[in-house]
Amino acid sequence: MHAVPLPNSVSSLTDRLHVLEFHWHGVGLQIPKFALYACVPNPTFTCFVQRHHRQIAIMEFGRYTLPILDPLEDDLDEQANFVAIVSVARGNRFGLYGFPADNQGQNFTLPLDHESVPRIVQYFI
Repeated sequence: MHAVPLPNSVSSLTDRLHVLEFHWHGVGLQIPKFALYACVPNPTFTCFVQRHHRQIAIMEFGRYTLPILDPLEDDLDEQANFVAIVSVARGNRFGLYGFPADNQGQNFTLPLDHESVPRIVQYFI
């Protein structure tokens, strides 16, 4: 796996990566703290729709309509106890989407040179 460098806006502020852990169907999902926009307890999904041969949930969050994607890449057809809303920026484009979670796990930090950092951040930068 090739190394994924952290953006200067993140790496210049700290020497550690703060990671928030969520669980969905017993599988841990690790999200860098800089990517977490919000954690919504007891979310209400507006509807379920088919996108690219997968069923996803749609959630209204303020003025945003967010896709909620199963992190295990299965069809999503049930409510969740939490939704972890993450932000992604590509150039001048900004987006939000969410992952369902049964519960929140233990949060932890890693040094930026830890071998797991590239794997954890690769989908969020």
